[in-house]
Amino acid sequence: MRRLILMRHSKTEATNPLGDKARHLTPRGVQEAKEAGLELKSLGVQHALVSTATRTRETFAATGLDIPAEFQDALYFEGTETMLQRISETDDDVDCLLVIGHNPTIASLAAELAYAGDRRAADELQCWYPTSAFTAFEADGDWAEMVSVRLQQVRRPR
Repeated sequence: MRRLILMRHSKTEATNPLGDKARHLTPRGVQEAKEAGLELKSLGVQHALVSTATRTRETFAATGLDIPAEFQDALYFEGTETMLQRISETDDDVDCLLVIGHNPTIASLAAELAYAGDRRAADELQCWYPTSAFTAFEADGDWAEMVSVRLQQVRRPR
């Protein structure tokens, strides 16, 4: 069994003179990421895929997870198909994978994966996926062919 966790970056500053990709976390965002990190540790995360944007890198750092991470440009500007492709390329020695990205991609993929098992939860995920939120899914098979994907947990910041 595999566990996939999709997380939206934490709360950020509204703008940055260097552009959207350079936006930093706010103090509230750092705190929310730390709180999420405590829960993520208990889920046994082993590896992370993280967008190269400043806010996703800072979110990952603030979680305090001491795990290998791959920082990928494609997770910043590509959509759900690209994200699924990157997930499918994960080494099968990894049983629990964290992906930290952006909306609308994170919420769309979470809703897509939840849809078969819980249409109401899928709709809610698509409509309400705040910063620092994450969803955990369980699936059978390897990363390239996840089957029987089941929504396990939805976590939104307090």
